[in-house]
Amino acid sequence: MNRYFSPRLLAIHALGAVSVLACIALANWQWDRAQAYVPTINSVQKSFEELSPLRDYLPASSVGIPTTVTGTWQPEERILMPERILDGKSMVNPNPETEVIAEWVGPIGYWVVDIMELADASSLGVVRGFTENPDEIELASGQATVTGIMQPSEDVPGLKLVNKIKPLTTKLIVANSRTIAHDGYLVSSENDGPLIAVNPIFTEPVVSGLNWRNVAYTFNWIFFAVIVGMMWIRVARDELEFAQIAKHDADLGHDNES
Repeated sequence: MNRYFSPRLLAIHALGAVSVLACIALANWQWDRAQAYVPTINSVQKSFEELSPLRDYLPASSVGIPTTVTGTWQPEERILMPERILDGKSMVNPNPETEVIAEWVGPIGYWVVDIMELADASSLGVVRGFTENPDEIELASGQATVTGIMQPSEDVPGLKLVNKIKPLTTKLIVANSRTIAHDGYLVSSENDGPLIAVNPIFTEPVVSGLNWRNVAYTFNWIFFAVIVGMMWIRVARDELEFAQIAKHDADLGHDNES
């Protein structure tokens, strides 16, 4: 029985298991990223706990849904998103495969994003509003309650902004948060002092579609998992055969000496 649990064979099993699990995890990640965002209708306000449980990605069904959050501002973690306008939808590139340069009649300025720490010690990026003069906007501080609409990270498949506008991503929010951050961000629906409320990119709930490139990547990783699994079995069998041959040779040598 020891030959089945030799140090070398245990190492092979460990490497095989880790490799297969890594392929499966990457397939799951690509499948999550394959969920594209398609507008629908009938917005119903929900609690933030329903919309954004702490997980890797904001559920597609939570995008465009109104909600209310209460927490404490992290006063020194402000993010300024330049070259933006009040209407988020007008910033969306209708043809993500090409670069589009748009000319706007309205003012061009900044979306002011502050980080709110919630009761469970998680963080949420909140677009408080639009301004042309961010230096005149005081840092948010203290406790606040904000009603707004949930938005996905702006690097989701199928979403690209015109004029090479820098996207507001979860990665950027995480880099500026003091605690673990939720995916996506909240756009405040109310004017906040000198800030003007912006119209978010997604103003209605969405249903999940599929980005076929990521679907293909999903099946690629599943295929890799199968290949790695077959290699794992083959290497383990070879190791057992080598061990059996070595044992047989050792037994023959012992008999000859006798």
